[in-house]
Amino acid sequence: IFMINDPNKKRIGLIIADPNEIHDLTEFKYIKTFEQKNFKVDFYEFKNKYIYVINSLIGIVNASMVCQYLIDNYSIHEIWNYGAVGATNNLKINDVIIPHKFFYFDVKTPWYKLGQVPNEKEFYVTSFDQYDNINIASGNSFIDDIEMIKELHNKLNVDLFDMESCAIAQVCFKNDIPFYCIKAVSDIIGDNKINKEDINLRISQASKKSLDKLIKLLS
Repeated sequence: IFMINDPNKKRIGLIIADPNEIHDLTEFKYIKTFEQKNFKVDFYEFKNKYIYVINSLIGIVNASMVCQYLIDNYSIHEIWNYGAVGATNNLKINDVIIPHKFFYFDVKTPWYKLGQVPNEKEFYVTSFDQYDNINIASGNSFIDDIEMIKELHNKLNVDLFDMESCAIAQVCFKNDIPFYCIKAVSDIIGDNKINKEDINLRISQASKKSLDKLIKLLS
């Protein structure tokens, strides 16, 4: 693995899940691409930072694998993630959010709280000092169950839903690595027709807004 040991530059891992969330990183200076086994990492420089960008693909297992891979192979100081999310009707399309707490929406047991993996933390939190009072839940399903999101909102104050971010937050917590997450609303759950082409377009548009916010914050 190609490593740079400039102590004055922070090494940031940037995880992008859905291919529809990939945009031209014109603000970054491209250096090279690393490929190892099933992983491809695009390496950039941005101001006083090195950025290692990886497309995890969708789902909590994929997100967990690439997060640990970046940490293990590139001595990452921080992990960042941006992307599109579904939301309750408390939010609007293209709202850009910095979530506070991260839960799993499909974890239920008789012995632990809703959203908590057994013997793990009840929830994970952002490393941003300033954030929105809005929480996010992740799982391996495309969520469109209105009663389910009402329950999650009422019990956990969850208004955002994706398939990766809580897994990344958990891996970062286990490795004592800061995690910074920025999301933008692509769909109001229950309000939109489930048409794949329409959803992919909204994902692309919303994720670009979250990427723009990420670049401002990295600056």
